[in-house]
Amino acid sequence: MSALRKAGLITTKRGNPEPKLAKPPTQITLLEIYFAVEGERSLFELDKKTNPACIVGGNIQSVLGGYYEQAKLAAQEKLRSYTLQDVIDDILKKENSKNKLV
Repeated sequence: MSALRKAGLITTKRGNPEPKLAKPPTQITLLEIYFAVEGERSLFELDKKTNPACIVGGNIQSVLGGYYEQAKLAAQEKLRSYTLQDVIDDILKKENSKNKLV
């Protein structure tokens, strides 16, 4: 929870935290939440222990690095398009559909 507070997504009070959203859920993106919780670490990791004398090992990092960068940017853009409100709405829809089945 402290990561969310440090990122300015929630507010708390000393002693009795009672976390509250710092802004409306329609203004909090999943990308903001992801970065708050996970930091700036990469979504994909390249194997650094390859054999540079091997045709694959000598080239795989630069080839996959380009692909991974494109995939990372696409994932970030998608997360930026969703808000916390979207998640709340979908949770409520799923819960309501469960209740209708009973």
